[in-house]
Amino acid sequence: MRRALLLVAALLFAAARFATLSIEPYGDSVLDLETGVTTLPQGGVIYDSANDVSIDAGYIEYVEDAYIVAKQAKMATEKVRIEAEKLRYVPEREEVVLEGKIVFDSDQLKGLEAGRGWVDLEHGVAVVSDGVRAASPELEAARLVAAYRDGEVLLFAPYRYRDEKLGATLKGTNPEKPLYLKFDLETGEVSASSRVPDEVRQRLLPYAQQDKRFTSEGQDSN
Repeated sequence: MRRALLLVAALLFAAARFATLSIEPYGDSVLDLETGVTTLPQGGVIYDSANDVSIDAGYIEYVEDAYIVAKQAKMATEKVRIEAEKLRYVPEREEVVLEGKIVFDSDQLKGLEAGRGWVDLEHGVAVVSDGVRAASPELEAARLVAAYRDGEVLLFAPYRYRDEKLGATLKGTNPEKPLYLKFDLETGEVSASSRVPDEVRQRLLPYAQQDKRFTSEGQDSN
């Protein structure tokens, strides 16, 4: 009896969790009864009120209580705006996996482009790689980890960063020694250092070691 009650409670929680999603198709909505996958072939808009996340895409498919896959997508939260050829959003984990051409904007990083990446929405951390470059501040890197709520960024070599304060371009080739950028959240002023504070190293380096990718529709791997 207790197990049955726990199962019912879990199902009710899952139903309530997905009920926070508002889904507005641009056209047809097709449900596959065998797989449970709902497809919006003309795309639509999905808003997750629990996490304050909106997704506007040209194609969407989702499984209730599991995931949302969107193609040619634009995603927005209070702190970041993202465009991606494909993204996979898991509301329960507050996690987004990105693939294809990515454009990422936050209060500190403008026009950040990359080939793939992922975002931990719960802790406010984004990880991008493959052709990383940004217009403001001007930078390039093999990989970038941004704690965008705290204004902290790690650039992993090979990297190039234009330091406007010094009037010089900083370069690095050692992947074990990232460049640390600290943004002033009020003025936007950036300080660059090859010395990463221990607390930042412990908090952000594990993100750089995770490589989340799509393996098939609705799945990703580390």
